Amino acid sequence: MSNFISQFLPCYTVGPDAYENVPNICRRFGTKAVAVGGHRALAAAKPELEKALAGSDIKIIDYIWYGGEASIENSEMVAGTDSYKEADMIFAVGGGKALDTCKYAAMILSKKPIFTFPTIAATCAPASAEAIMYYPNGVARDTYQCGRPAEHIFINTKIIAEAPDLYLWAGIGDTMAKHFETELAARGKEVTYKQALGVEIGTMCYKPLVKYGAQAIDECKANKAGNDLEQIALTNIITTGTVSALVGVTINSNVAHSLCYGLTVLPQVEKNHLHGEIVSYCTLVLLFADGQDDKVDELFPLYKAIHLPTKLADLEVKTDELGPVIEKALSVDDIKFVPYKVTAKQLMDAIVKLENYNNK
Repeated sequence: MSNFISQFLPCYTVGPDAYENVPNICRRFGTKAVAVGGHRALAAAKPELEKALAGSDIKIIDYIWYGGEASIENSEMVAGTDSYKEADMIFAVGGGKALDTCKYAAMILSKKPIFTFPTIAATCAPASAEAIMYYPNGVARDTYQCGRPAEHIFINTKIIAEAPDLYLWAGIGDTMAKHFETELAARGKEVTYKQALGVEIGTMCYKPLVKYGAQAIDECKANKAGNDLEQIALTNIITTGTVSALVGVTINSNVAHSLCYGLTVLPQVEKNHLHGEIVSYCTLVLLFADGQDDKVDELFPLYKAIHLPTKLADLEVKTDELGPVIEKALSVDDIKFVPYKVTAKQLMDAIVKLENYNNK
């Protein structure tokens, strides 16, 4: 029986001309690529990709729609096309669902080298080594481990700047939780080297957000691929992906995501609010529940500047609706990864404290 650990971490190229590095990075994998993604993502990336590949040995032999949902069925559909079978490598283009569809197809079904080309900076999907899959009707299915991240990530900040700022905004909200959840989950535990490394890197999941977040949103609204937007794109994609890869499931999330899952039992929250938006609110609740009031003081100006939710009304929730929310939050596995027992009273007290904080 072998006794060793291998760890693969994300590699990336970033900038408004990031695609110019595609021939240099990808040439050792062959000459034929197939690009797979959403319709709008492919339309945004195609001109830049074609320009970058002109005169090189690499050709994109086909552009394939991923099917519209991150499902095993769509992964099988993509992997079954003639052009996919002919290709030496896969260029996965778009947001999280398109990239996860491609990761499942390339890393689980067919073992082809895959490169990710995020067109939004909403999640760490371009850099993560897992595929979150759904049933064709959109119901959550399971998370599948891919073993390693994509070979390389090409983050074209010009394309991200031209995408709706809503995606960057939601990405900031989701990323905000990463440091506080991993730090809480690791507290008092005997962690491995790579888990400790992930927790330390996790501080970069919130400090750049506080420093660059508001300006990055302004740049995105102006379709400007500036330094602030680049810093946030790297934080949302690379830093979170790296932390997740290092810390593992038991340290990756807890209170904020548990409460998020709880809030989604309310139809108005599930229908009208984005995952990262909900998680950002729940991060403030986590901080009050854990006695980190000073961190709320640090984060609140950013929340107000970019209009992340800070109170129940921002999510269309009333206090008398919280019973099933907290019951659900305390039932999911994530809530177990805390160094103490989280109670319904503790969550309710933190929510009330946050409501009162808003009224100051």
